[in-house]
Amino acid sequence: MPANLTPEFIAARQRFNQAKSDEERLDALQEMLATIPKHKGTEKMQADLRRRLAKLKERTEQRRKSGKSGGPSYHVDPEGAAQIVIVGPPNSGKSSLVARLTNAKTEVAPYPMSTFWPVPGMMHYQDIQIQLVDLPPITPEHTEGWVFSAVRTADAVALCWNLADEGTPQVMEQLLDILAQRHIRLTGERSKDVDWRTVQRRTLIVATHLDVDEHRSAQAEEWAGDRFPVVGVSTDTGEGLDDCRRCLFELGDVVRVYSKKPGEEADTDQPYTLKAGSTVQDVVKHIHRDFVDKLRFVRLWGSSKFDGQHAPLDHQVQDGDIVEIHLS
Repeated sequence: MPANLTPEFIAARQRFNQAKSDEERLDALQEMLATIPKHKGTEKMQADLRRRLAKLKERTEQRRKSGKSGGPSYHVDPEGAAQIVIVGPPNSGKSSLVARLTNAKTEVAPYPMSTFWPVPGMMHYQDIQIQLVDLPPITPEHTEGWVFSAVRTADAVALCWNLADEGTPQVMEQLLDILAQRHIRLTGERSKDVDWRTVQRRTLIVATHLDVDEHRSAQAEEWAGDRFPVVGVSTDTGEGLDDCRRCLFELGDVVRVYSKKPGEEADTDQPYTLKAGSTVQDVVKHIHRDFVDKLRFVRLWGSSKFDGQHAPLDHQVQDGDIVEIHLS
């Protein structure tokens, strides 16, 4: 069966052959894997690409850990309940936002393009942590390929809107077009892989510099319409940061489930975090894979009709649910 390789795949393969660093090769391989047609004729090519990608990731990570990389790693391992990348044009307030919400040491400067590599930080929200990753700005002039890879692999996107700049609506449309050209679609809906090359990432508009003119937030809301939710913040005054934390938690699309032993109170210190839409069976498997084979029944508090009743294994758990697992 002919492979019928796409122009996008061929262009990515050419970038791979011309790459001068492992980071450039990593991005090109990821693009090749995303754009290769998925059918029987390319199964061996797909498997080879995955092997090469895994080997290259392992090599770059080992070099980073040994201190011989010669620079920072462009790959950020996911941590916490969800990984959200912070995206935006130059001077949109990305780094200031991450600095205020996390423990990350970002480079905050009054000039554009002060971020050159991914800067991760952990945001505390009630009893869990969400990983925020500050990325370099996306511009028509030049954006490193690994930035698009970071967006593709993240759970969700926070898109920074600069309220201090009246030209932001045009810049944002341009940014969406740039991402669309790399087969990344930002949306207010749940993140998913649309097809063999296009990903959809759930997005929140974070309107920064709210202290400059809070009335301009209406401009962001009008532009977003019913496409994206919007939250306004000021990293200088702290206004809106608590709302932003809540919105980022909701953006992560996770639920917290707590466990209890029979006859005891629930352990509310360490919740289990799962993707929204997970079932009771998913919770049992998440707590311990061997529990599924030994399971007798599960009692549920929260989203069940009556607290403590037996829950069907296909029941979708909600944030704050409590499970009591009974084994044989």
